[in-house]
Amino acid sequence: MNYSDNYYVRTKAYSLDSNKLNESIQCDVCIIGAGLSGISTAYYLNKANPELTIVILEKNKVGWGATGRNGGQLLHGFSSEDYSRQKHSEDEIKTLWNFTVDAVREVKKNIKELKIDCDLIEGYLLTSVTKSHDEELKRFVDQLQNQFEYKSARYLSKNQMQDYFDSPYYQSAMFDSECGQIHPLNYCLGLAKEVLKNKNCKIYEETEVLSYKQNGKIKIQLTNNFEVTADKMVLCCNAYLNNLNKELRRKIMPVKTYVSAYTDIPEKYLSAYFKRKITVGDMLFVLNYFRLDGNSNLIFGGGVSYSNIDPINLENSLKKSIQKILPGIEKFKALCTWSGHVAITANRFPHIGAISRDIFFAQGYSGHGLALTTMVGKMLAQTLTSYDSNFRLFEKIRHHNFPGFGLVDTPLLVLAMSYFKLKDYLGLK
Repeated sequence: MNYSDNYYVRTKAYSLDSNKLNESIQCDVCIIGAGLSGISTAYYLNKANPELTIVILEKNKVGWGATGRNGGQLLHGFSSEDYSRQKHSEDEIKTLWNFTVDAVREVKKNIKELKIDCDLIEGYLLTSVTKSHDEELKRFVDQLQNQFEYKSARYLSKNQMQDYFDSPYYQSAMFDSECGQIHPLNYCLGLAKEVLKNKNCKIYEETEVLSYKQNGKIKIQLTNNFEVTADKMVLCCNAYLNNLNKELRRKIMPVKTYVSAYTDIPEKYLSAYFKRKITVGDMLFVLNYFRLDGNSNLIFGGGVSYSNIDPINLENSLKKSIQKILPGIEKFKALCTWSGHVAITANRFPHIGAISRDIFFAQGYSGHGLALTTMVGKMLAQTLTSYDSNFRLFEKIRHHNFPGFGLVDTPLLVLAMSYFKLKDYLGLK
């Protein structure tokens, strides 16, 4: 299956010499899914032990899913910071927070060391829309600076924010000098090319997994009747897990997100808002997230469909938000607009753990996966080869099933989404 038509595919800097699996094979580690979780796990496994035979199986193309369709925002933190229903100590919460900061730094380290052409730009604004947002933002910055000892974020009043980005829609912001943006597909493909330098590592695209079973060795059945036999396996399917593991599937819900790319907006219009190339996200539950990239192109994301039914006109749907935030920009035509699935969990924390001593999984990043997947891959590689204390902290996160498993879960989520949309609307009145 080819890539979907989106800005990242149109500006792809790398092509891969991937293989087509035409026989049954054996390996030390089999990774199912060639998004950033799977590719990162293979990258760090190979660094830890180049003698390992590593096979990555991908139903479509490398980076075909959320990895190659997201908003390109490289951020720390999880989609939720509410640990009230968890059993982590304050020190463990701080360790998990530092894990997300290290994730951003690790991505930038890889880009620099491997010379990956993926348009890294540092600088991020988290913006408030309402007075209550502003108060929450001040508390958040205080928590980062004092509880977590993170000094790269600071509060900006509306006047101070205008030195970075100016919009009538936003009241204040947190500026973070470490977070920023990348071209996500190029980053994934750059890592994949590094993995393939070792002949012990193979990526098989257009190779769909039908099922697996473990009886000593792990036997992975493919739809083409071939079989992969592995000592260890990692499931990195995320929103595309389907029925491969029903217990894991109950912990996530695939939802659709939307992004537009604008490449022909004159500089005089952009400079009215963007005082520098920067990444912006707001504090609405149904948030808007956008950036001016290295080529002065506007990448604008927003909206979500819990019913998986797309708006009749995706571009016009996003323009409703653009008109509020960037008045006048909505008159320009997007180069392309696309959708993609992300996997959310009920508590918005990633779901990471082990099914058995030899089978591991990572899923449910809930929209915060671009940075986290790299660090999770590093953690999984460490866990597979020896031990990683962070893995235990992720296993400790309590996750609940979504009800219905595709039968009643979608209507319930649509109802919940309507409630949060109403809260956003009432908060803006």
